[in-house]
Amino acid sequence: MKHLDAEALRALSAHEPEAVAYFREHLAHPCEECMDFLAKVPGPGLLDGQVDALLLQLAPARQEEPRLDEVGFARVRRGMRGPTRPWLKVGAAVALAAGLAGLMLLPRAQHPTGRETGAWNGVKGVGRLALEMSVVAREPDGDLRRMDPGAIASEDDVLVLRYHATEAGEALLFQQRDGAAPELLGRFPLEAGTHELEGPQGLVGISLEGESGPLALWLVGFPSGQVPPPDEVRDALTRGDMEESAALAINRFELQVGDHAGQNPRPR
Repeated sequence: MKHLDAEALRALSAHEPEAVAYFREHLAHPCEECMDFLAKVPGPGLLDGQVDALLLQLAPARQEEPRLDEVGFARVRRGMRGPTRPWLKVGAAVALAAGLAGLMLLPRAQHPTGRETGAWNGVKGVGRLALEMSVVAREPDGDLRRMDPGAIASEDDVLVLRYHATEAGEALLFQQRDGAAPELLGRFPLEAGTHELEGPQGLVGISLEGESGPLALWLVGFPSGQVPPPDEVRDALTRGDMEESAALAINRFELQVGDHAGQNPRPR
């Protein structure tokens, strides 16, 4: 097996394709012989920068996470395009539940069971989860449009939620009609980064069939293992004192369901 030596460093410095390709694969795993060579290489400053720079060039480029407001909805479109896509799987699986449970395309969340408190694991305190949410309306013909807060949606639309989380966690999703208490739609895992909200069966949606007037969606995020009973969260949302908890992230999105779909509110 070929290892790092003076000739290999020269080839890497010259960016020879064969050498770069070989050592990219070879150095993907620990190699004691290569490490011993690097430790013994003479020359001031060589290990301080030149070798590090050469080896770092072998690593794949790091792709930055796009901002939430710059991300398109191509993945959502792909998820709804064909008969085998996650969207249609979800729609078929919950069609009966949607007719019986008040036009929701989401299953009811179960109350989490109590957790035993074990020995301290060395982690101090609870992490702070930052969470952003945007909403997309899927029209009956399959077209998608991004919803602004306060926009008007049609009762024929189905809402898809997209979020950006700074770390993994869990979220409770509530729906609140005008003058009513928040209603739990489900409990979902959160992944760090920008994703569509998904459940065990794939991409999820909220049907607006039969709805009219003001409607609010609450997405409440918690660090992993820190989700309280949903009834407590619902009651706190009703009272308006959820903001007192520093460990959670609350997103509220308001819209109108009516006859003039696709209209965003005019600037005042």
